[in-house]
Amino acid sequence: MPKSRQEQIQYALFDFYKNPVARVSMELVFSILAVIFFAIFAIKPTLQTMSELIKEIEDKRTLDEQLGQKIASLNTAQSQYQNFSSQFYLLDEAMPKTATLVDSLKVVEKLASENDLVIQGVTISAVPEELVEASAAAAKRTVLTFNVDVVGDYLKIRQFIEDIMDSRRMMIVDQVNFSLGSSRYQKNLTAIIRINLPYYENAPSK
Repeated sequence: MPKSRQEQIQYALFDFYKNPVARVSMELVFSILAVIFFAIFAIKPTLQTMSELIKEIEDKRTLDEQLGQKIASLNTAQSQYQNFSSQFYLLDEAMPKTATLVDSLKVVEKLASENDLVIQGVTISAVPEELVEASAAAAKRTVLTFNVDVVGDYLKIRQFIEDIMDSRRMMIVDQVNFSLGSSRYQKNLTAIIRINLPYYENAPSK
């Protein structure tokens, strides 16, 4: 009885799989599939971990270089600090922790005398606390303003203002108002000079 084509194919496959070569081929296929499986689900996470470790090493290397640069900068700053530490007192003189109003007025009076000027009066915006020094943590920059009324020659008044600006104690000339005496001689020229005196004071507690 002749067999159908489907039955012929089934018998041919049955005979093929009974062959040892076919069984070896199937084992090889399964082995390849197993290798692919482990490559996807086992080796891939390992590769990702290695990639992350490499990136972390590079980041730490960059951070180490930055830290090295900062250390070098700190060493340079320390060297500069030691070179100029003996002159830091000049900063305190330029902008002290109190207004040093009395000392500043003495400087102004001395400069006026050196320039042959007569001080007619001094007006002060407020009287500061001279005995309370500002602490480093609570220090706040503030300004005390006072006016000096002087009489004299224009060129000497101008030199007086320049001497004030060049003083070791920082004094900022904010405004100058000139007026002439009734005789209209230059020696009777009057100038009202407004001076700002910056210093540090304790900031009010909140």
